[in-house]
Amino acid sequence: GSYAFYDCDSLTSVTIGDSVTTIGYGTFAAGTSLTSVYCKATTPPSLGYDVFSGTNIQAIYVPTGSVEAYKTASDWNYYAKRIEGYDF
Repeated sequence: GSYAFYDCDSLTSVTIGDSVTTIGYGTFAAGTSLTSVYCKATTPPSLGYDVFSGTNIQAIYVPTGSVEAYKTASDWNYYAKRIEGYDF
């Protein structure tokens, strides 16, 4: 849900399951240790406001066949340079 992991500095990476369709407002915001996200969903989940604000995400790994879908999806496109393909 919204702000579920807000300000969680012990979280360094997160794996988002393939059945997730929405990531709520500020879910990972202010988690300064968060550097990598693994999102298994082939269709980009909708992102709430400020989901990753205040984090230090270096890479977002998504299914290899979905890279372009993520890079052009609303709100994900902000992170396009960090989105990379990954074979789950």
